[in-house]
Amino acid sequence: MKKVLTLFLVTFFSLNIFAQTYDEVSTGAQYSQQAYYNLSTGAVQVVSDDAWDIAFSNIGQIDAGIFINEAASLSASPVKLFLAPTNDWNQAITDVTQFYDSLQLLNNEANWTDGAFNNVKDPNNSFDYGWGLYDFQSHQITGNKVYVIKKRNGDFIKIKIDAYRSGKYFFRYANLDNSNETIDSVARATNGPNSLVHYSFESKKMVNISSDYDLIFTRYITPLEDTPGHFLDYSVTGFLLAPGTQAVVADGVDVTTVKESDYAANYSFAPTTIGHEWKAYDFNSGWIIDEDRANFVKTKNGDTYKLVFVDFSGSGTGTVTVEKTKLATSSTDHINSKVDISCYPNPAVDVIYLNTSAQGEVKIRLINSLGQVILNQKSEPNQPVYLPSGITSGIYQLLVEGRDWRATHSIVVLN
Repeated sequence: MKKVLTLFLVTFFSLNIFAQTYDEVSTGAQYSQQAYYNLSTGAVQVVSDDAWDIAFSNIGQIDAGIFINEAASLSASPVKLFLAPTNDWNQAITDVTQFYDSLQLLNNEANWTDGAFNNVKDPNNSFDYGWGLYDFQSHQITGNKVYVIKKRNGDFIKIKIDAYRSGKYFFRYANLDNSNETIDSVARATNGPNSLVHYSFESKKMVNISSDYDLIFTRYITPLEDTPGHFLDYSVTGFLLAPGTQAVVADGVDVTTVKESDYAANYSFAPTTIGHEWKAYDFNSGWIIDEDRANFVKTKNGDTYKLVFVDFSGSGTGTVTVEKTKLATSSTDHINSKVDISCYPNPAVDVIYLNTSAQGEVKIRLINSLGQVILNQKSEPNQPVYLPSGITSGIYQLLVEGRDWRATHSIVVLN
């Protein structure tokens, strides 16, 4: 059910009723900004859409996601990424007519471990990262692809990720004729675990965006059905989950009485879980909010919130009003830093072993690249954990929780 917003809702904005608070999060006029939203404090970091161009992941132990900035205001173009016609870095590229929108590479909406640079990888090879291959002898990822980037001003450059090793991404970029080459690197752990490291070609340095956020209110590109069975890529304005944040959407419900426990089994890490479909545009009435939709969000520190969107201004100010209700605080708020934990073997085939100094029962979850929980069980420490039968080769996130601690590991499964 949809409804048109009225001034009745605005009246509630200044009230703090039923343990609810109201936050305003804005992408600015013409959607010119990205807003990084912390649910605990209500604080919002705001950066311009053009503040950064690419971003590098630090999600698990063995991920190597590299992302393109898909955000752009209504009056601007986003950064666009293409495969180069050659993987020989020294060969000049002279024909730019081959780089058109339908061939651009986009970020993966399913996870924060695969960005646009990763989307050309071989899905049957767990050690292919798209931009490069993992080398068992050197224990590094060696770049083997050259890409072309169309900048916001229409200029073209080329870029190659040379390697990931010793905790750093090494890369180079230049004009298509090889002039003005820049060689640089970024430390993967710059912003800590479950984070991205943002980089600007204009400033030739990292952009300081703290990882202390739970949601990103921004523009991103997603396929939309324009005619039955036919999809085109469109820029939309919506919420992306931060790396490590989980969410589940309850639609077609009474938002005042819906219970989070009824949806707790369906939490997802997929960035677009909340997405953009909580609003729709009506040419007669303007922006309409879905009034029977509640969003449950579990933050990286274990807090749980119910979010209901109650107002959206559109491109005038790019502001959404969020009704926020804190539901629960995890017992892991005070993490025990003295707990030692490791898992082996890695890569694994059918069983893994957890080695930990902790006492008592632990909860174990194994999450695939789509954010789906494929194993959820309790176990005693230092006991074997048998992987699900039929599990496919790939990279998985292993979450282990005790009474007052939590640990995350990335594991490779070979099958």
